[in-house]
Amino acid sequence: MSPSVRDRIAGAVLLAVALVWIILVFQTIEPSRSSAAGPRAFPLFFGLVLAGMALVLLVQSFLASEVADEVDAPPGPPNEFSAVVATVGSVVVYGLLLEPLGFIPSTIIVVAMMMVFVLRIRAPLKVAAMSLGLAIGCYLVFSKLLGTYLPPGTVITIYF
Repeated sequence: MSPSVRDRIAGAVLLAVALVWIILVFQTIEPSRSSAAGPRAFPLFFGLVLAGMALVLLVQSFLASEVADEVDAPPGPPNEFSAVVATVGSVVVYGLLLEPLGFIPSTIIVVAMMMVFVLRIRAPLKVAAMSLGLAIGCYLVFSKLLGTYLPPGTVITIYF
């Protein structure tokens, strides 16, 4: 598949996602009556930015020269599909682990699994440091600094 066809497909999918996002923002979030930038402004801005970037990608893919399409693109990494499947699978596993285990234990488990099985990093010290550091660092930033409520878990309850 040529790069321009790949860009057209990606641009079309991203444009469709952006349009659905914008429609859902208008249907679900009420506009503000007291200020110019209400609760609808930020999500709507992101939808418009995504739509604009998708349109730029689409236009660039159609304006690309035909000579560039004829040149064979180098093949992608051999494990590209398996890496995508592993990433999507880890997101699903993470979502399933969040409620019973909570944020910190499930983040430690999923980061360790990704490092061992996807990235093929087998050094126990690196895996432990990265898993613990990322989980506790994200917890401190999101929970303590930004005040976001993270799931404590039903089986394992960790409060700091």
